[in-house]
This record gives sequence, structure tokens and C-alpha cells, in this order.
Amino acid sequence: MVEPTGPVSSALSVVGALVEVAAVDAIQTQPMVIENNNGGVAWVRLPALTVLLVGDVAIRDVSPPDFAAWQSMIVQTGSEAPACGIAPRNILVAQTPVDQTINFVVNGASLVMNGTVLVQTSDVATIFISLSGQARILARGMEQALMTGEEISVPYNAGDFVSPAGPPTLPQPFDLTLAQNLPVALLDRPLLLPQPGYVSTAGQVNMRTDPSTDAALVVQVPAGQVMSVLGRNTTGDWYHVQLHTGETGWMYAELLRQNLGVIQAVYDATPIPPQRYGALGQIATVIAPTGLNLRQAPDVSFGLVTTIPAGTQVNLLARSPYSPWVKVEAGGIIGWAALITLETQSVIEALPIDYDVPPPPEPTRVPGSFGNAFPDPNRDGS
Repeated sequence: MVEPTGPVSSALSVVGALVEVAAVDAIQTQPMVIENNNGGVAWVRLPALTVLLVGDVAIRDVSPPDFAAWQSMIVQTGSEAPACGIAPRNILVAQTPVDQTINFVVNGASLVMNGTVLVQTSDVATIFISLSGQARILARGMEQALMTGEEISVPYNAGDFVSPAGPPTLPQPFDLTLAQNLPVALLDRPLLLPQPGYVSTAGQVNMRTDPSTDAALVVQVPAGQVMSVLGRNTTGDWYHVQLHTGETGWMYAELLRQNLGVIQAVYDATPIPPQRYGALGQIATVIAPTGLNLRQAPDVSFGLVTTIPAGTQVNLLARSPYSPWVKVEAGGIIGWAALITLETQSVIEALPIDYDVPPPPEPTRVPGSFGNAFPDPNRDGS
């Protein structure tokens, strides 16, 4: 159901229809009934925010007249768990573009976020869960920081979501059942769901490609870094973690400070990141006017495989561990392409990383920068 009724509501009655968001005052989506292939899904795409409604969700624009549409909204979600075990809960998910912080209001509480936040309501509370990035919740003059893997609850008088009845609670590891079966591939930036809570480094810790000290080193993470946990290995001595930059890898559990709930994601092989549904997540088009130089590895110093003409569609296979390059396939030929030469709606961060590529070439030394040709400026004359 959509308000206002009439032309706007009628225009959105067809699956896949698009309507200018400023023309819509309210949206009500229907509960998920998997056995009947029935259920409501809707997107609200704002200039700096995408809002995804899944299942029984009602939203209403309550932005002041001098504000842009949907800067403030009332959200209510059905609180009943789905009858089918594979159906998602009734939730709203808000997501910002990469590295962009936005501020909007949900049920009278100010939400400042850079990443992905899930929202669900009961009769007397609104629950905010951070699925990626960082967020802050401000209500009744009190502010709480919300880390990935945590949840915060804001209280309300029964059935009244216009204004909070109290300040936000302290953050805690989130209830994983609220995010189970979430269709992450519907998001503009699909993500691996975090596990409840987070970990942090007490000292410098190596992040590796697999849960083994013999695995390749991804990066050395300094002390004081907070990371979300995506899963653990079967023996529980390694965590699959994610930095705030989106980079993922494995860390030895004993080297980390832990503020975790129950970790349900258990695996020994690093999972492939989720990607957008359909061709949008798999293809790119060559836009380099003189064609794309396909190379043997992700750097211009590696050998040329072939040149692909402008306008050619290529299939995206993987991304580089150390440069803005992607591994592509065109006409059965596989090689590496600089991202700047391609146009795509795929989420590059969701492509798997190919760690088997040769290391980046050593930079050419500047003459006189080695040996004893020059004095060390960091030493005194003694």
C-alpha cells in the first residue's frame, strides 16, 4: 500500500515500478510468505541513502516542510517471527554510499551513520543494529556509539513512535535472529553479515588469508583497531574479521580482546563475498577510448595479454589484493584490467580477492638513495 492514493499508489502497483520518492508519503509492504511466493520488498532511494523494506514494514515521511523528503520518518515493523524458517524477519535496512556519513531521523531518534544499519520495532522499542561501518544514536539528549555487531534499543510509549520515551540503551552484541536470512544481495553494497559483538587488537596482529600461520599475510593491524567478526574456524582459535575499511582476513583469537556474543558462522574455507543479483554484479564495459590492455597480473609492469576494443563487455572474476585492478574474462581470454578502464555497476568490494597473483614490482630506486652516497638526516654528526 502506498500513500497518497490515486495516481501514485496505482503507479506502484506493478512489480518493478518506479516513482519519484518526493511524491510518496507512506509505504506499507506485506509479510513474507515463502510457500506462496508472496511478500513485500521495496526500495526507497534517497540522494545519500538507500532504504530497503523486507516483509511487514510501514514507513511514513514526517520531514518538516523546509527539509528534503524522507529526512525524518516513522518506521514500524511486524514483530512476529516468520512461520517459515527460511524467511527473513520484518525489517528495514538503511545503507549509505562508501565513506559517506549521513544524518536522518527514525522514530524521533537521530541516526548518524556511515555503513549499514538494520531497524526493527516492537510495541515499546526501536532496535538499531549496525551491520557495517559505524553509527551513533541520539535520543532524549543522550548519545550512544554503535559499533558493527552491536544493537541499541530506544524506548517508546506503547504504539507511539513519534518521540522516544527515554534515552538509548547501552550497546550490546546484537540478536542474530533479527538478521537471519536477510537478502543481502538486494542491498546496493552486499555484505557478509557480522556476528554479534566485536574484537580489538591489544598489539600489532597479523591478518592472514586463511586460518593458519602458514597463510599469506594480508596486512599487519596496529594496536587499538576495532573489528567486526564474520565467523570462526571449526576449532575456534581463529576469527574471520573485517576492518572498518572493508578489508577482511583471519586473526589468531588469543591475540584479540573480545566482546562477543555466540558466533554461529563456522567455516575453515574463506567464504566468497556476496554480490548483487543478476548481471549487474558480474559484468563491466570497456570505456578506454583506445581499448583495454589486458595484462598478466594487476600492474602495468606485467606482460600484455591482448587489447580489448572499447564497448566490449567483460565478465568480472576477482580483484587484486594490492591495486585497483580486476581480473576479467572476455571471449575465453582471462587477464587483469585497471578499474579506470571499465564502467560497471558491480560492487567491486564484493568480488573475491585473488591472492595467487605475483607480488607488486619493486619500485625503481632513485640514484644515490642507497649505499653511503648521502648522510642520514636522522642522525647527528657524531
